Amino acid sequence: MLALTLATLLLAPPRHPARPAPPRHDPGEMKVVVDSSHHTITITAGPFSIPAGMPMMPGMEHGMHDNHAEEPVMLFKWPVTGWARGYKLALTDTDGHPIPRRTLHHLNLINYGRRQLFYAMAERLLAVGQETPDITLPAGISIPVTAGVPMGILLAWHNETPDPMPAVYMKLVMQYSPSNLNPRPVSVLPVYMDVVDPVGRPVDFDLPAGTSTFHADLTLPASGRIIGIGGHAHDYIRNLALQRVEGGQARNVVRLRTPLDSAGRIIGVEERYPGIRGAGIKLVKGATYRVTGTYDNPTGANMPKGAMIHVVMIVAIDDMRDWPALDPDDPGYRLDMDYIDTRGTPNGDHGQMPGMQHTH
Repeated sequence: MLALTLATLLLAPPRHPARPAPPRHDPGEMKVVVDSSHHTITITAGPFSIPAGMPMMPGMEHGMHDNHAEEPVMLFKWPVTGWARGYKLALTDTDGHPIPRRTLHHLNLINYGRRQLFYAMAERLLAVGQETPDITLPAGISIPVTAGVPMGILLAWHNETPDPMPAVYMKLVMQYSPSNLNPRPVSVLPVYMDVVDPVGRPVDFDLPAGTSTFHADLTLPASGRIIGIGGHAHDYIRNLALQRVEGGQARNVVRLRTPLDSAGRIIGVEERYPGIRGAGIKLVKGATYRVTGTYDNPTGANMPKGAMIHVVMIVAIDDMRDWPALDPDDPGYRLDMDYIDTRGTPNGDHGQMPGMQHTH
């Protein structure tokens, strides 16, 4: 079904053991259960107590996006060797009743055993926003994972109601393919690009009134093909795209639809899978790629930490020797580790970040 001739990629272990940041307190009971019959890993955690938020009001849509709504990192070891190929996420109350997905601001599944392509940071194996649907990849393409690799989960909440939520439970069901699968799937890896330099800092930034465009340019260190692509943004987003920059000109590689409701709240970000029934979209080693997004903030006021813009891809790399090796002694990696350890505490106002270009 997958029209690709790429060789299966091997997961290279880090040269030194990664140094996961220890949690500062127990965020609630956490369990990891493997069902080898159904090839699932179920991670449950909670209860979490979420403070009261604010109803949706102009200029205050993301008032709860500060780090005080984020939980400290929860650590565990990945239990099986094979390939991760999908997830389902559920939020419930004490009685098991569903809680709206918009209560979740984001969930990150961090793989401390592999670094990212563009950044000297631990891999974000999974990044889920409030608008992100559950995903299952075809059995022919999956992300390689190894038993015993340290991983962590970061959760952040966005309570849009004036009432606190005293007990919220998270259930994350990861689907995997076993290591003895025959034929072996084509291995793909997650690739993350942001308008903010994300190493050791938050990636939300202030959203000015009116129309604003933000972008960042990055040089690709390894060639490959885009198998799937999506992204994340906040309310009032009007354009989200991956572009290639040549001769000072930017052309769209993929533009993602970002439907909004009548109030300008984001409904979702389009996900595209050009490598599922086709050959994928070619990425060229050494080329400059741009992640860009445009907002139209109609409130007439600056919205502190009101915006995020990033693109996330799953990519089949042509030659894994071009993928940067994880080095726990790299200053960027250590900065990322230290930052993960501080998340879940107030960090103040960060404003516009280095590495992001902004035009009105």
